[in-house]
Amino acid sequence: MSPYPNLACSCVNQLFLAYTGYSIGSDSIPQYQFWEPSDLLPVIAHLDRQTGTINGSMFTDVLFLAFAVLNEQGEPRYLTRNEQAPATVADWTIYTDELFLCTRNLDALRIAHEKTCFAEWTRVWVALPYPNPSVVGDDANRIRAIIRWMDDFLARWDTASLDCQLRLMGFYWVQESVYFTGPANDDRSVIRAVNRAIRARCAAGSLLHSLWIPYQQANGWDQWRKLGFSLSFLQPNHYFQPTQLIETAAVQSYANGLGVEIEFDLGVTYDAAKRARLQEYLRLGATGGTDPAGNVFGPYMRTSPLAWYSGGWFFGKNGRKQAFVSLYQSDGPLYDQIYWYLHGIYEPQTD
Repeated sequence: MSPYPNLACSCVNQLFLAYTGYSIGSDSIPQYQFWEPSDLLPVIAHLDRQTGTINGSMFTDVLFLAFAVLNEQGEPRYLTRNEQAPATVADWTIYTDELFLCTRNLDALRIAHEKTCFAEWTRVWVALPYPNPSVVGDDANRIRAIIRWMDDFLARWDTASLDCQLRLMGFYWVQESVYFTGPANDDRSVIRAVNRAIRARCAAGSLLHSLWIPYQQANGWDQWRKLGFSLSFLQPNHYFQPTQLIETAAVQSYANGLGVEIEFDLGVTYDAAKRARLQEYLRLGATGGTDPAGNVFGPYMRTSPLAWYSGGWFFGKNGRKQAFVSLYQSDGPLYDQIYWYLHGIYEPQTD
């Protein structure tokens, strides 16, 4: 049995997923997601909620990812696998431009990091747009297109003056399962080629890495090493589908060398059942345990790199809200509990 990835030599410690771009609401109206410095400061630094004073560090790594952008005609185009409205290569450039907006997203993280003093830099990961076969063509064209986008992104990074505060670590494969639609369109071939290209490239003199976060039983989830990823995390999905057990995902992660993803959304700010589900992620990570079949998993809080999903931005009558930022802004205990968790000193609540 392989344990979780070794924290001492992992390219990730605590990974925060920061959603950008456009989300499509239930009313089919696109909603623009972005991050400002004040949003990201409580993500990378622990703040006293009474005084705003920085008194500790939070997440070491931030992953910027988007599911969609609006094209030049104002129409939503998807950066994930999508047959109805897939993004074109021109739309990928819009995604790049949004990542590099002044005082937002990457630049917002730079500004936020300047206010901290606990780490030399914050580590950054960026999601690759998915090369939809219906737009890009066969696998050879898909590989060329994604490598060209990656090189264009790296050129923008080099001219953006971010390196003093941020360290680009690598790229993330956004599609959570592997697709095969025939010999000319096999994600496995594309992923392997793209991961080789990533590992051959550098930022600030260091070779880049690649990440993936599949869901339980996704195609290829246990083949992440053969696909060439530097590190992979497994989504338990228990927060959204309580019948899918955290214990099952933790055992699978422990047996296959993956990290674990902890999941929640804005519901933890108003729904007791959802808060209880998040607490279950935290409790099991602090104690370890077994699945229903008796298979053992270790305490991932102390021994595994972790990915943290807290949803995107919600736009309502009371303004824009995001789950983790709202935890900081609230009077509840979860913001401080996550801080303790990130430092391995969280103690599970007892009745």
